Amino acid sequence: MYKLCVIGDPVAHSLSPSIHNALLARRGLAGSYTTVTVRAGELEGFLTQARRGDYDGFNVTMPHKQAILPLLDAVEGDAADMGAVNTVVVRQGRAVGYNTDGEGFVRSLPFTVFGKRVLVLGSGGAASAVSRALRRAGAAVTICCRHPEKTAGWDVETRLWRELPALAGECDLLVNATPLGMTGQEQFADLGFLDNCRGWVYDLVYQPRETALLAEARRRGLPVIGGLALLHAQAELAFELFVGLWNMTKD
Repeated sequence: MYKLCVIGDPVAHSLSPSIHNALLARRGLAGSYTTVTVRAGELEGFLTQARRGDYDGFNVTMPHKQAILPLLDAVEGDAADMGAVNTVVVRQGRAVGYNTDGEGFVRSLPFTVFGKRVLVLGSGGAASAVSRALRRAGAAVTICCRHPEKTAGWDVETRLWRELPALAGECDLLVNATPLGMTGQEQFADLGFLDNCRGWVYDLVYQPRETALLAEARRRGLPVIGGLALLHAQAELAFELFVGLWNMTKD
């Protein structure tokens, strides 16, 4: 019986239990997936319990994605490169960290990105994961952000936020990898750059499900993808790791 969960603070709002419990049922596997509130300072104690057999695996959300790194027995794939973990598999007392965001993003797309021009907005962890996976899949990636110094070492072209209107007209896919538009967060000051878009618009934000960016893109007749697509795709990859169906280190 699989014992799985997502940890964070806050975490009660997470959609992960509904996704993973549905995956367990679909595969005919016995088990459960719950939310566990783990506050700052409680992470090491939770890992001790997990290694002891309380959990077979768990997902990690804020504020622990970086803090958990030195506490793990190993960190693999994108997680090692990015310095952020969103999935931990526990086997025989060892806790191994992974990051499924980048590969999940590519899997969530309804088209191949090979040879496509992609504009990624942002300079945080989500932008890093997405840009890394896109380049690996053969896309030409440009980052547009307010703090280009944060992308040092990414090996990707970085442009300034004020260039967004011009850049938006040159891409096949525009990805919002910032918190702009999220419930309770800062909103886009001006969505006029969408007037120049001719390709897909993907907003990684999923709360609300229909962001202002998606609504305005849809109003202009542009094809759109919402953040729930990534949430489901990265969750499916994490689930495959939990049940031993996929080895992220083999590529």
